[in-house]
Amino acid sequence: MIVNLREAQQQLGFKTPYTLRKAVKDGLLDDYLRVGPDRRCTYLELTPPGMPTLRERIQHKTAFHGNSPLWDRDEPAPCRDWTQQANAFLDLPQWGPPPWSRDQWVTLRNVIELAVES
Repeated sequence: MIVNLREAQQQLGFKTPYTLRKAVKDGLLDDYLRVGPDRRCTYLELTPPGMPTLRERIQHKTAFHGNSPLWDRDEPAPCRDWTQQANAFLDLPQWGPPPWSRDQWVTLRNVIELAVES
């Protein structure tokens, strides 16, 4: 897929195309540059055959930041409702309404952690 810098920035999750512009200027993306219909725009190929994807190339050339969208998975994780999983772990009729004891609160916290992780 061949896209311009703005579209590539959106595909990679950046707020601005600054990082891509800098990488192009520094020559890091020469293998990904493509000629487009107009000579004014810079076009990049996201998944060139026989080469790492543009995302992988940018990841190898930039510092890791855990909160950066660049380091998110390519595919979003499936959205699961952890409350349903937590309810499956608990015997709800045995719990009754709050106030709960300290042990019940600890159990509830542990069940929620398990539900979120699974």
